[in-house]
Amino acid sequence: MSNRVPISKIDGVRLEPPTRGISRVVRENKESLTDLSWDRFVRLQAAACYVEAHRGPSDRLLDVGGYDGALALFLDDLEIHLLDPDTTGGLATAISDDDGSYRFVAAVDVLEHIEPEQRQQALKEIARVSSKHVVLNYPCEASKAAQVLMLKLTDNSLIRQHVEWPLPDSNWVMAELEELGFTCELTPHANAGLWVGQYLVHNLMPEAGSELNKYLIEHHANESFNVPLYHLVTAVKKNISSKGAKNRTSPGV
Repeated sequence: MSNRVPISKIDGVRLEPPTRGISRVVRENKESLTDLSWDRFVRLQAAACYVEAHRGPSDRLLDVGGYDGALALFLDDLEIHLLDPDTTGGLATAISDDDGSYRFVAAVDVLEHIEPEQRQQALKEIARVSSKHVVLNYPCEASKAAQVLMLKLTDNSLIRQHVEWPLPDSNWVMAELEELGFTCELTPHANAGLWVGQYLVHNLMPEAGSELNKYLIEHHANESFNVPLYHLVTAVKKNISSKGAKNRTSPGV
């Protein structure tokens, strides 16, 4: 991932000092949700809605590549830890936690910023530390023309990676996760055409972009689309077979 991230850290969350590249996220002001850009809001909201529908009272989530931990603002009372090269020093390709440490592992708009030859290793690490759910979000191939236009008009370094590196192939992503023992579901979402205008204003006219983002979050967070901007891939770890479970029974039980 880039070491110079053109995203403003949001108020309302803070990170505890990292241990082995991972920090605990502390929520301080949920009202700061409306300070997010529209595109960040909709992708974090999509991931959070899945987690909210499947969470339990004592679950934990690892936010891989979440930069400032803004995902935590959508998930009240859920313990969330953050790994990010720019803010905690951790890498998605070498997560320091043990196997199955988190019931949920989320990587929201991260995979496209990992060099293509390292993406398989990142998926392996994400799957390894998840005990049940993996949640991925990234710009989909259908949005490529919009990405090319935004690079031309803004020269944004994150968009440059969207264009110069191939966007994640969802068929490949799901096949990799299935090989790692998960069943997957794909949900396209967000309006690529709406993003073009929002992103252009947000980058070139930031003084107007703030008000525009608040308006779009309030009125167009779930806008319908002809061309999707993102793919949300949700994956659930398959149950161990009864035969496998028997073979793993502790001695004397």
